[in-house]
Formats: sequence, C-alpha cells, structure tokens
Amino acid sequence: MEDFDDGLDAANIAAAQDLSRQQYMGSDFYMPEEEQGYHAASMPMVVDHFLREFQELVHRNVYVQDTTGFQPDPLLRQQKLEDIQTCYEIKFSHISDRYFKSQPWPHPDQVYPLVEDDVFLMLYKELYFRHLYAKLGQTLTLDQRMESWENYSVLFERIFSDEDEMQSIDLPVQWLWDMVDEYVYQFQDFCRYRTKDLKKRTAMELEMLASKPQVWDTMQVLSTLNRMVTQSEIMTILRDDDRDPDNARLHDVLTSEVGLVHVQYVLGYFSLVCMCRMHATCGDYHTALKTVELLDFRSSVSDQVPMYMRVTSCYITLYYFIGFSYMMMRRYSDAVRTMTQVVLYLNRTQHLTRPYQYEQINKRTEQMHKLISMCISLCPQRSVEDSVMQHLQDKYADQLARLAKGEDSMYEELYGYAAPKSIYPAVPNYPEANSREIIQSLNQQFSVLQTEIRQQHKLPLIRSYLKLYTTISTAKLAAFAENTPEQDLRAHLMCLKHKTIGLLKTGNTASGSPLAGQVVSSSNVDFFVEKGVVHIADTRVAPTFVHYFTKHIEKLEAQCADLSSRAA
Repeated sequence: MEDFDDGLDAANIAAAQDLSRQQYMGSDFYMPEEEQGYHAASMPMVVDHFLREFQELVHRNVYVQDTTGFQPDPLLRQQKLEDIQTCYEIKFSHISDRYFKSQPWPHPDQVYPLVEDDVFLMLYKELYFRHLYAKLGQTLTLDQRMESWENYSVLFERIFSDEDEMQSIDLPVQWLWDMVDEYVYQFQDFCRYRTKDLKKRTAMELEMLASKPQVWDTMQVLSTLNRMVTQSEIMTILRDDDRDPDNARLHDVLTSEVGLVHVQYVLGYFSLVCMCRMHATCGDYHTALKTVELLDFRSSVSDQVPMYMRVTSCYITLYYFIGFSYMMMRRYSDAVRTMTQVVLYLNRTQHLTRPYQYEQINKRTEQMHKLISMCISLCPQRSVEDSVMQHLQDKYADQLARLAKGEDSMYEELYGYAAPKSIYPAVPNYPEANSREIIQSLNQQFSVLQTEIRQQHKLPLIRSYLKLYTTISTAKLAAFAENTPEQDLRAHLMCLKHKTIGLLKTGNTASGSPLAGQVVSSSNVDFFVEKGVVHIADTRVAPTFVHYFTKHIEKLEAQCADLSSRAA
C-alpha cells in the first residue's frame, strides 16, 4: 500500500497558516444590540467604527528606527496581519450576518466621504462586490458585474505599479488568495451570464454586452493573471528552486519581504494556481498542468510547508484541478493519488477548518470522492488508500455497482456534480448567437469522456474473467463475453492493454512536475496473447495487515478513552 503521508502534522499547518485557535473557531466583539437593522439613509455606528478601524489597520506603519535606519518590526507586522485577518474573516462576516444578510453593504460612493482614501476604497470594493455575489448573486445587474471588473482591473494594476501610497499595503495570504480566486470565479460566472437565455435579454442589455466585449473577456483575464506572474518575477524564483531544491529561495523571499513586495510575490504565486483552474475549466488540461509544473511540490517532502498549503482552500483548489486534469488525460492512477492526498489531509485537519468554509470544503471533498470512484471504475488499480476505499464502499455502494456495469447515466450524473462547470470562453455574436452551438460547446468535455467510457464498455466483463484464469483461449473468452466475435474480442483485449498503459508518477517523479511520469501499466491484470491463448500473469499483491490492525487499535483506544471519560 502506497503511503500518502505528506509528513506535515496539524500543528505545523496551523503555524504556517498564521492561525490561532480564536481565529479558526471564531470570536466575538462588541456590537450594540439596539442597532438591529440597516437603513440606506443612516449607516450603523458599528459599521462606521469597523470601516475606520479597517482603514487604520491597512495603513498601519510597522517600521521602527534603529542604528541602520528604518526597519520593519516582525512583531508589529505579525500583529498588523493578525488584526487585519480578524477584521476580514470574523468582524466582516459577523456584521454581514447582522445587518446585510439579504442586502448589500453601503455602496462605495457612500463610504468614500467617511474614509476619503482611494487605496482603502479599492479593497472595500473588493469585499463589497464579493458579498454581492455571495448573498445576492441571482439579482446582480449587468452594471454591477461590470463595475466589479473595473475595480479588479484597477486594483491589480495599482498593486503592481509601485506607487508610494501603495507601499504600506500588506495583507494576509488568505485574503490575497480569496482575491484572486474570486476574480476567476466572477469571470466564470459572467461567462455563464452572457450565454444564458440570450433570447430573453432586452435589446439594451445585448447592446451593452456587445459594446464592451473586453469586460470579463477570457484573454483579458488570462492576460491579467499572466501579468501578475511576470511582474512579480515569481517564475524566476520557482525556476531557481527547481534547479536547486536546497536553495529554498521562495521560502526566504516569503519570510523576508514585507509590504507591497510581499503582496506582489504572493499574488503572482496564486495567479499560477488560478491559471491552472482556468485552463482546466476551458478543457486545456495539458496547459493546466504545465502552468503549475514549477510550484514547490518538492517542499511537501521536506520540513518546509509548501506555499499552496498555507491556505487550505488554495491547496484544495490546486489538487482538485490537477486531479481532474489527470482524469481527463487518462492518467487515472495519478488522479486517484492526487485527490486522495487532499481527502486524507482534510480528514486529518478538520478542526483547523474555518467555520465559514465548512460547507464549501465538504462539497469539494464529496466531489473528489465521486471523481475517485469514476477513476477506479475506469481503471481498477492495485492499491487505493484503505480509508478512502472503505468510505466509497460505505457511501457510494450503489453508484460503484452501476459504474461497474458501465451505465452512461451514472457517469453523467457523477460528472455533472463532481466536475468543474464548463464555460463558453468566447464572446458570443449576440445578434446571431446560436444557443445550440453554445450548449454543444459546454458539453464537449463530457462528450470526450463519454467516448472513452463507451470504448471500455466490455472491458470490466473481460477483466473479471481474466482474473479467474491463468490461461484461457480467445474462443472460450469470447463465448463468456456475451458471445462476442473472436475478432472483436482481440480488439477489446488490445483496448484493455492500451487503456491501462500510460504515464504514472513513481519514484523520483512522484514529487516533481505534474507532467512528469514513467510509462507503466496501472492495471491489476497483466496478460499477453499467443497463438489464440491468453496468458494471464499473477499480479496479486500479498495482503498486509498493518493498516487493518492499526485502524482497529485506534478504534479500541478511542472507545476506551470514551468509557474512561464517562466513568469519570
């Protein structure tokens, strides 16, 4: 059984994510009880105080003077980032639930007279529109979508402009990841918006959409992400670490740089992950893996926490899209191994999950379990993590049985829930838009997988008989396989051999580039055909009982501890 342990315990992850127990469990802060509602004409005092406090934190100075001049104080900077994190994750969420559960926060035009600060207002707009998408996504207007696009364009441009008034900006990595992730999410949402129900659009809406094709344009979004990667020079750092892993230049840069420079490096890094997401969503799986080939995957086998693991949602997103890309490239074993690693990590660090992320993380975990079940059905493998396999058998027994029969409807159902939602990346020709062509384009990714499924329709049956014999004639096997003509059976045997041979990350390539690998067979049945006889090799792995006993010892210890606590 392959060991999926990444060598990182929960304490190290918590330290890397700059979490305190108060932060991830939530905390309370003073909020006047008499202010129960929000009226556009008057801003609640708690909102007023929150905005002023947030603004002060964003611009708080962390430099102190010593004998060599002004230097950033590590303790002051850490305190600043923790306070911003508290405002961003806890206070903003609590105020939203109290006053703005079903309505927007005060419009930025209403907030500006209060703060008179262009830099803070850009950051406030980012939160304002994100709240709109989260709470009022179904009622968003075209103007609001366009205004959010314009704010992101200005925000990213100014962050990389090195303006003097931007130098004090230093944000937590969680917010920086959420910023880039939300940027790509809003792009995908707009792609669906501009291609949905075009016949129901008013002439004014279609005219506005046609007059501004650059808004949320695919190439514009990719260009923005690529520009952040280029201007941050993150690729140079990653390339140096790839040549010499002991150099650890990325780790040094992220721990030594402060202020705007640190923000630029982190945004450049996260932009690579979001570019992987965009390419996978658009169906370019090779480019998706190529984009992230230089990330610090090797750090996961050293004593340093990889940058993508410092934000749990980034880690999940990265490995989910890498795993999905592997699946669509027929690298099923790598897909299972990649997604299994994340599932085990989440099971081990559930207590570190922020409360507002529970629902999202649980859904993504369920999606990965369903993708794993599809991969196992398409390519049965010699070793799958026991706990993951047990979970699939307990929760998805019926689905696994239907997948084993090759039911298209079951594959389509699981794919529709677990796979990323496809988008139509081009700008439609609105006056002559063909809805049928758009729908066909959106279904293209599943159509490719469906072709693969139908090619393997008879393979599970043939594979099941091969497991029962050491030698069997092709004529006899053809009779067993629903009286398939012998010539067609030979074609199916060639198909079985072909589908189970491909690139697999093993040995030295296991922790390297996602595109790396060695050509090996991932099948649990190996055979060759000679003179009308199929010879089957015995590839059964001797069972090991280490995991079985370990699992039951842990259960026994948990039960003993529970009984002891009750007795006390």
